[in-house]
Amino acid sequence: MPKLVDHDERRRAIVAAAWRVIATRGIDGTNMRDLAREAGYANGALSHYFSGKDEILRAAYDHVFTATNDRVARVVADDTGLVALRKFCHEVMPLTSETLLEARIAVSLWQRGLNDEHMAQTNQRALAEWRLAITDYLRQAQDEGTVADLDVAVAAEHLMTTLVGMQVTGALDPDAATPASMVAVIDAILASWARRLESL
Repeated sequence: MPKLVDHDERRRAIVAAAWRVIATRGIDGTNMRDLAREAGYANGALSHYFSGKDEILRAAYDHVFTATNDRVARVVADDTGLVALRKFCHEVMPLTSETLLEARIAVSLWQRGLNDEHMAQTNQRALAEWRLAITDYLRQAQDEGTVADLDVAVAAEHLMTTLVGMQVTGALDPDAATPASMVAVIDAILASWARRLESL
């Protein structure tokens, strides 16, 4: 009996290999031969699972956001308000080897997303989901009485811009953008919103 091949599992393994290659060599240094070698396949074998490099890069980009969102869902669980928001931020920021890898891949692919409709749509959808999550957590915090007198839309955009900036600085200047410094920035932002309640 011929061996059954899990097509989806093979695609995931190839995407994981693409992550490693992109993170170490960047987009310009990534080619199909290296992707095949990293994934453990003969050159040309990847064509059974992807139409070419562009499709692999799109899948890798999609997976960055999927991995982040799955992790957020697990970590936040039933938490709400500022507690949930802080946990959300920790999963988006490049604080661990895993999230730093995601940031390096995202940063590498952002420029390509300017001219690739699929990547552009993925990015827009992911950022819209993150912005909505932040907004929901802030509204929960207002309902819980942990923040008040806050323009939620402006605050959400402030935090989104900060998190995206941290992905860039974390990927490009990890010696300066340390986990401790990034956590301190987020904590200062959240504390400033919480103090608004104390001043009323």
